[in-house]
Amino acid sequence: MHAPTHLKHTPILEVSDYHQIDGPYEPGKTDAKALSLGLAQWNDAGETDLSVKTWREVDGRWSRLSEELPIHRALDLATLAVSAINHAKNGADLLDEGAFKIAKCKTNSSLEKLMHDKLGCKNDDIDCSLARLAKELKKLGY
Repeated sequence: MHAPTHLKHTPILEVSDYHQIDGPYEPGKTDAKALSLGLAQWNDAGETDLSVKTWREVDGRWSRLSEELPIHRALDLATLAVSAINHAKNGADLLDEGAFKIAKCKTNSSLEKLMHDKLGCKNDDIDCSLARLAKELKKLGY
């Protein structure tokens, strides 16, 4: 399924048929139908902010729960996830780089254990996404 082009977020690039490859979900059994990078829906006339969006469809209609983020926030979320995985798998310190400091929330220890259990073991879906991200970062020179 392609990202819609008639709504406020205007796709420029897309990952169509994302519902067939959406991580641990059985192919076709997720509401996330496409991913896109395009003109942000919050732009006023003449503005050109870009964003990334997950297009969700429920009962044949595009869902208002579709998520749109500025690109830097999507990358910051990826950084948070990668740091958490490294912490869970390898015991690495959480990222603390200037103003971007990842810290543990004040929550019960069973939730932290759950995170370690989920992220610390082999997970083919996460490993596939990490490998894809690493490959693209290397191409970019990182």
